[in-house]
Amino acid sequence: MSLYRLEAEFNGATTREDTRFTYTFYNGSAQPLTGFRVGFSSMTRMADEAVVFGAKLSKAYANYHEFAAPDALVVPAGGSWTFGFESIEHHIPSHRLDGPKSAVLFNGDDVLEVQVGDLICKDLKDTGPLRDYPQGQLDLPLMLQPWPSEVKVDAFCAAPRLFVPDATAAERGAMMRVAGLHARLYPEAREIFRLDDGDMALQFAQGDVAKEAYELSFEGKIIRVTYGDELGLFYALVTLAQLVHGASHAPETFQFPTSGTISDAPRFGWRGGHLDVSRHFYTKDEVTRLIDIMAWAKMNVFQWHLTDDEGWRIEIQAYPELTDIGSVRGPDCAMVGQYAHNAKRYGGYYTQVEARAVVAHAADLHIDIVPEIDIPGHCAAVLLALPYLVDPDEQVNSSKSVQGYPNNALNPAIPETYEFIEKVMTEIADIFPSPYIHVGADEVAEGSWMTSPKAQGLRQSEGLAGTPEIQAYFLRRVQKILRNNGKNLAGWDEVSHGGGVDQEGTLLIAWQNPDLVPALTAQGYRVVASPGQAYYMDMVQSTGWDEPGAQWAGVVPPKQSYDFDPEGDLPAADRGALAGVQACIWTEHIFTRGLFNHLVFPRFYAVAEGGWTPMSQKSWPRFCAISRHMPQL
Repeated sequence: MSLYRLEAEFNGATTREDTRFTYTFYNGSAQPLTGFRVGFSSMTRMADEAVVFGAKLSKAYANYHEFAAPDALVVPAGGSWTFGFESIEHHIPSHRLDGPKSAVLFNGDDVLEVQVGDLICKDLKDTGPLRDYPQGQLDLPLMLQPWPSEVKVDAFCAAPRLFVPDATAAERGAMMRVAGLHARLYPEAREIFRLDDGDMALQFAQGDVAKEAYELSFEGKIIRVTYGDELGLFYALVTLAQLVHGASHAPETFQFPTSGTISDAPRFGWRGGHLDVSRHFYTKDEVTRLIDIMAWAKMNVFQWHLTDDEGWRIEIQAYPELTDIGSVRGPDCAMVGQYAHNAKRYGGYYTQVEARAVVAHAADLHIDIVPEIDIPGHCAAVLLALPYLVDPDEQVNSSKSVQGYPNNALNPAIPETYEFIEKVMTEIADIFPSPYIHVGADEVAEGSWMTSPKAQGLRQSEGLAGTPEIQAYFLRRVQKILRNNGKNLAGWDEVSHGGGVDQEGTLLIAWQNPDLVPALTAQGYRVVASPGQAYYMDMVQSTGWDEPGAQWAGVVPPKQSYDFDPEGDLPAADRGALAGVQACIWTEHIFTRGLFNHLVFPRFYAVAEGGWTPMSQKSWPRFCAISRHMPQL
């Protein structure tokens, strides 16, 4: 147990320049402290011109701040030390997690963990409401999420056991696959399907229905299942599994149909979920658990955000330094601690064997894994691991990303950059069978490469105006590398900047605002809608000070996520270019299982229903009533 504690107070200012943070460090040990330093991570960062009081700034890197006690200061046992700064670089605090997330004490040779309290604002009179997630109300006693395209049922019973008296090997295999999925998600629940005998018999028929579509006909003791392909069969069985589970798990709320039909097909072909494992590392088992949750919600694409400034998470055999150096951070590492991980060595990565196992697990559930290798920005970990990719004559700290990382972009004018990308993408292409590799291309700081003599030479020789045009030149070269490996380029919406890339085969995730969907489709890109204002799972869900989450896209309550129409005002002629939707889980604020479940659910299921269910069939009260019975991490 830590005997030290750090508490933080915000003065309630309304401008960044006047924002003042006051920190109180408490020494709960039996020994006095002198000549020590305290480090902590906070996404509310001090500005370069900040005025520090009560301490000396000894280090600042991205979200990490480290302060040294004044030379003559002695903090006695049971005593405290107060210090702080005025003027911040980024957003004004509005929630309790906008202060330090973790802290560390350096006392001589000792590196000790420090407890951290929530950020407070003493003068805040009205903290605002907390998340609104009502109990909801059912119109039919069915546990189904996402809700099908058409439901016409009029008689019900208690939970039956379903069995298959006659089926092909593929049909029996699909049934066992869904039975296994249900058992993993609900290990204490009773079984869904039997092969020998039961209460209701499934009769399968492959018919003339669309890809991924299916029809269920409930006829007393018989359920006729018509499907067009193996995907439709899988989703039909997931629907039946949900119906049985609901009637068994909560019989006071749900029942099983005995008369009527369900006709169903997805609204969009891309129903995605994304997980950032760089800021907070998730084990292989946690990742496969999330993939199971996605399959239960009929989602079919998992974007695995494997690299970022804070960590490189996939083994690359050509560059062991990427994981030896770039996958760990902490007091004894090349990378300092960030977010909730300061006092100890923190990190992890997936071996290629592990990654292939996750790919196989997802494929068994008809989920495609799109790996993301974030370039050219978000590469602080890469550049620490492979410093020869830096132009030695570039001015230090000449640009800074929105996350506070200086000069964190790969240099497009260094030949070794492309050798690095070729080797990395060749290995990634071999691990992941997806037709896409996502290359990020987001948030490259304006002014990147402008003090690099090598980049300036490239700019002049190629006639490039500035940072966006240099990035577009870089991405067009990357696109050729991907195509040589049989892959198409996917990226965030900034791929279109500076002239963009060849639109053929390219897919962009529109994240910054909903208006980008029609703007990008008009340029000829195929697009996935994932606006922060609706589909970013880390956004705060209310104005309440005690609600956790980020705030750059505003407040995103669950109903806002649910009500969002990804097609919006998209012209009818361009709607075919909207591939679908994606829920993005960014983990700067998500560093515990409790925070994950609070922030991600039920909004994750709201996106799943947005990708599957026609707008005309959606119901917020029904969604609330059902989603609280869906699995969490």
